[in-house]
Amino acid sequence: MQRHLYTIFLVLISTGLAGQQLADALATPRTKALFNNLQKAALERKILFGHQDDLAYGVGWTKVPGGSDVRFACGDYPAVYGWELGNLEHDSAANIDRVNFKQMKTWIREGYERGGVITLSWHMDNYHTGGSAWDTTAAVRDILPGGRAHDAYKQDLDRLANFVNDLRGGSVFRRHHIPVIFRPFHEHTGAWFWWGKTHTSPEDFKALWKFTVSYLRDEKKVHHLLYSFSTSYNFENESEMLEFYPGDEWVDMLGIDFYAYNNNPETWAEFRKVQTILVQTAEKRGKVPALTEFGFEAIPQSDWWTNVFLKNLLDDPFAGRIAYACAWRNANTKHHYVPYPGSTSAADFQEFYRHENTLFEKDLWNFYKWSSERRP
Repeated sequence: MQRHLYTIFLVLISTGLAGQQLADALATPRTKALFNNLQKAALERKILFGHQDDLAYGVGWTKVPGGSDVRFACGDYPAVYGWELGNLEHDSAANIDRVNFKQMKTWIREGYERGGVITLSWHMDNYHTGGSAWDTTAAVRDILPGGRAHDAYKQDLDRLANFVNDLRGGSVFRRHHIPVIFRPFHEHTGAWFWWGKTHTSPEDFKALWKFTVSYLRDEKKVHHLLYSFSTSYNFENESEMLEFYPGDEWVDMLGIDFYAYNNNPETWAEFRKVQTILVQTAEKRGKVPALTEFGFEAIPQSDWWTNVFLKNLLDDPFAGRIAYACAWRNANTKHHYVPYPGSTSAADFQEFYRHENTLFEKDLWNFYKWSSERRP
């Protein structure tokens, strides 16, 4: 009976009939379809593989046409492209990782036109001190309505609206906005950002989240964003995970960021625990679960992708029911999170690529239509 009900639910998801109300009731059809297909992929344990800054640079190269360390390693592009908006608030030409914003828009369009999914994070500077996102001086109350920097924050949201509104796909005669997963104030369950839980209250964080969504949606009329509430993995239960949660009507996706700093059994036991909490909580609330950042720096273990990462992703019935897993960026030989040709785990990554549960670009159906029609 349980299996029968699950099959019916999958059918409803695939036709859009079981879709939940998004944070934006006026979301564009392609944005709604993206949510629907991400939810479908998660329930079917089809995990889209993503990579931060994939098209901009990699180990030993930058700005190479068609460049991608993922493609160099396995012959295919990632299914998800992560990009960073830090420095957008300063009208800078490039972000905090020296990626030119104008070129970023071009790369976003390229990834989208090939069928990929786009996600944006924003390590914005501290509004109280002017320091970086890692300056942990309390600043959330400064940018709430009535706060000393509220107008400055609204101006930065205007910059964000202008940026995402300029992301358009399709033919020259039928342009449309590219759907984007927006992941603001991520890892707030940690203490390393000024919006972290030790530097603000749950009430103020919730108020900031609600203002951000309502301003972009209602004031700026941006209707092609999915909003991802992404924690770190340092929580013990659903209650802790949702301590700063603004409510189902303000969120589309639930995510965790996980880094295997200590690649040992205890670390992965913790990962399996929080992944189960994530999936159960997301499915109960009609949200899309995702591993919104992950990585093992430099990947020194030759079989890490299949014998550690994938094994733990798929370890129990709830595991693997996530829409995507987005690896962090490849800056250099010491700081990289996907293999490059000749690196220690490159051969194993090809096995990971061929696994039936992982989706790369060539594996994708059309995530911007309601049906599971394959891309032309």
